[in-house]
Amino acid sequence: MRFIKGLTEDTIKMLERIYKQSKYHQVRQRAQCIKLSHEGYTINDLTGIFNVSRLTITNWFDDWDMFMLTGLYDKKGRGRKPKLNDEQKNQIKKWAKSNPQNLNIVRKKLREEWNIDVSKDTIKRVLKFFDMSWHRIKKGVAGQPESLVYKEKVEELAELKKKMNKERLI
Repeated sequence: MRFIKGLTEDTIKMLERIYKQSKYHQVRQRAQCIKLSHEGYTINDLTGIFNVSRLTITNWFDDWDMFMLTGLYDKKGRGRKPKLNDEQKNQIKKWAKSNPQNLNIVRKKLREEWNIDVSKDTIKRVLKFFDMSWHRIKKGVAGQPESLVYKEKVEELAELKKKMNKERLI
């Protein structure tokens, strides 16, 4: 059986404070686990209380033994590593400035130059990081068409409909 021993009063108070005030759930759990182990709870008891495996509890204990209070916190570097480095992000910014209408061109250049395939959303996030924004250009027509051109087009459509109706009758 393994227990955490030799905690000072100050350390116990610090663990209680972390348990009550930390904004991270895992850190609160780990602090409570260390404190309960010091009070005499076995690893089997702790696995039931925290609903984790024995391996998790022993990992928490190992981190406590090696790093003390800092062992309660997750280490930096967890999660997905970025696809793009800073140089590539700056290049994306330049390409987006030169081709603001079409981010697919930027995607194509990324694929050709660095053989990196990213989505348009990833490119948008990079641009957002640089306080730039990208919005799709609307394909609708603004305002009213010229009356002469509009009348000509309406007449052409009417003629085409007549031709189509004649072809159906034949």
